[in-house]
Amino acid sequence: MNSEKTALITGGASGIGLELAKLLAARNYNLILVGRNKTNLERAKKSLEGLTQNINCVVQDLSIQGAAQVLFDKCKDNYQGIDILVNNAGVGIFGPHTSLSDNELENMLMLNITNLTLLCRLFGSEMSTRKEESYILNVASLAGYQPVPKLAAYAASKSYVLSFSEALAKELENNGVFVTCLSPGHTQTNFFDEAGIEDNKGGFFSSTTRMDPKSVAKIGVNAMFKKKISVVAGIRNNLVAASNRFAPRAVVAQISKRLTSNP
Repeated sequence: MNSEKTALITGGASGIGLELAKLLAARNYNLILVGRNKTNLERAKKSLEGLTQNINCVVQDLSIQGAAQVLFDKCKDNYQGIDILVNNAGVGIFGPHTSLSDNELENMLMLNITNLTLLCRLFGSEMSTRKEESYILNVASLAGYQPVPKLAAYAASKSYVLSFSEALAKELENNGVFVTCLSPGHTQTNFFDEAGIEDNKGGFFSSTTRMDPKSVAKIGVNAMFKKKISVVAGIRNNLVAASNRFAPRAVVAQISKRLTSNP
């Protein structure tokens, strides 16, 4: 692999994003880690040292309007080009939809939908002008395959990412830009703490059922380089996704309600 190739990873300071960074570094990609916390980014950078030639950190909060353009401009001014765009940053908020504030919802949708969409347009357009293959990996969620009460807007935002990615893949494939959507299920990351979801041993959100982020990242990277349009991480999660496609939506919603009401 050419050491001059570069991968940009949003939410690259921890969890699935950091594991994706490790795997791409092992393939000799230079890294640009994007996150909103400088300390966490620097800690991630230190853990990656020695794995690849260049590791850079960009502090950018992607939950604010206009952040996608700011990030794109920073990369254009400071780096030669992006060969892989990984849209991994995302957030969920657990609770009744009517209990969430305008600010919470707007920030979540800005991060999960708007800026992801804009980053795909900005970097996808630039990638399309090249002769070499480029890749976009968008991280959705198993929640995107079903309505999820108490995570209603989050699940809907991930459903958007899935549908958007599948369509974008067909638009860009003839330009040598290959789009993959990775849908993890419950994964051992800080998502649950940030979303306000307690670890209830043996319940729906139990940590005992969560996948290792390293395993999830490996599935995503392998699918991306195989140019798969969509992949669900894990056998159990694939079964859930498949059953949700065939079961009546009302039934799926009712089951989800029971699980999240008594997690």
